[in-house]
Amino acid sequence: MKFDFTEDEVQLNKNGILSPRQKAVCKATADGMRSSARGGIWLVLGFSTLGLCIILGLQAQTLNERNFQTLGPQMLFIFCLSVGIAFGVIALMLFTSHRQAARIESAPLLSAEGIISHDSDYSSNAGFRSYYVYFGKKRFSFLNDMSRDFPNGSRYRIYYCKVGQIELIMSFERLE
Repeated sequence: MKFDFTEDEVQLNKNGILSPRQKAVCKATADGMRSSARGGIWLVLGFSTLGLCIILGLQAQTLNERNFQTLGPQMLFIFCLSVGIAFGVIALMLFTSHRQAARIESAPLLSAEGIISHDSDYSSNAGFRSYYVYFGKKRFSFLNDMSRDFPNGSRYRIYYCKVGQIELIMSFERLE
């Protein structure tokens, strides 16, 4: 895996500052989250509409003139409730994704240092292996084996931004 940072960015990170390019990476990640949430609107609306059509179709099969007067208002209530729930889910989804994205854009720069150690774990449910690199006690997850980039037993300091489960590695340096 190739990390993309310069020596100037490492120096800025040492002083607790993100470079303009690193800020742009955080902003791009946040914009991707917002875009994904907007794309999810159509998914929620599609499944809500499909479920509502199935329910209305099944209910319409049992309607006749006699029970229409009692079931009609109930069906209208269920329809309004379903639409309200769908829009509530969409609003909640947009709110949380925009809030998380805003936190990523203003995430503080953190650092961890220590002697490197490695671990891995295979998930039979997901069908892939996760690789872990420990910088002292701080663990980072990777999709690839990072033992070439971070040799076991060497000492490193890593600079990263963390918001929730998202950790963006900004730079690192080997310590002697």
